[in-house]
Amino acid sequence: MTELIHTHSMTLDSTPGRVFDALTDPEDLKVWFAEHVDVEPRLHGRFRFWGRHTYETPGPAEANAVIREFEPGRTIAFDWPLAGREAIARLDVEPEGEKTKLIVTHTFRRAPAMDRAREMVDDLWRMHFGALMCHLMGAPVSLPDFTETAQVVESSIYIDAPRSIVFRAFTDPALLNQWIAKDAKVDLDAGTLDFGWSYEANGQTVVPPPMRILEIEQDRKFVTNWPDWRGDPDVPDQRVTWHLEDEGKGTRLTLRHDGFIRPTDISDYPFGWSYFLSQIKSVSEKSASA
Repeated sequence: MTELIHTHSMTLDSTPGRVFDALTDPEDLKVWFAEHVDVEPRLHGRFRFWGRHTYETPGPAEANAVIREFEPGRTIAFDWPLAGREAIARLDVEPEGEKTKLIVTHTFRRAPAMDRAREMVDDLWRMHFGALMCHLMGAPVSLPDFTETAQVVESSIYIDAPRSIVFRAFTDPALLNQWIAKDAKVDLDAGTLDFGWSYEANGQTVVPPPMRILEIEQDRKFVTNWPDWRGDPDVPDQRVTWHLEDEGKGTRLTLRHDGFIRPTDISDYPFGWSYFLSQIKSVSEKSASA
């Protein structure tokens, strides 16, 4: 089997020194990376990590990583095998204006023996980079519990607007375009919802098909399927459910995203949905005050 070299990057609104500290300080790592860590930040030092937030490494017996490269403030590389394949993950910190670019290169001499191996590695790093971004921003960090049999993204937000106004943000194209869609089209009779998205993934242009509205309960519940974001037709659809409940003079909006085939498919959805929840809150409260 051929090698697999996966690279992913993110620009962070922090200094290079602060980012590198978050990659090597045990207290930082326990927030965004792993439940348990044992780190000796030097060349050939320990970089052990395990627990319920670490894929395939629930206990310390499986955690034997060693630091293979170490340049203070700039680079750290350590062992991170996956699916029985030896691999090294290298993290490079680069200044980018007033911000910092973090680049990971995860190298496998032999690719993991599984379907969509590259996507699995990509999703894993998207998950951890999203957690790191939130940690550096001082925002709540959400990491999956890999000891659970099924992964679910759940998040909620209070909106100072009645349910009827919040619900319109799911069915009114003009409102959808203000918080999640680009060129929304809604056909309640046909039961379809199209965000009008088009973007690049894996070097290809992805145009997601219209979603199917699976269940709708006026002002209370809105459910759709959720196609694979990379546009792979062989990946089964997931499901997104929105619940609306009265809370005081406003609305408690709760999101549930489920139907993931494997644990890492959760990717960076927790952080993406947190952003969209803040957007729908802003749009709904603006509509309520108009």
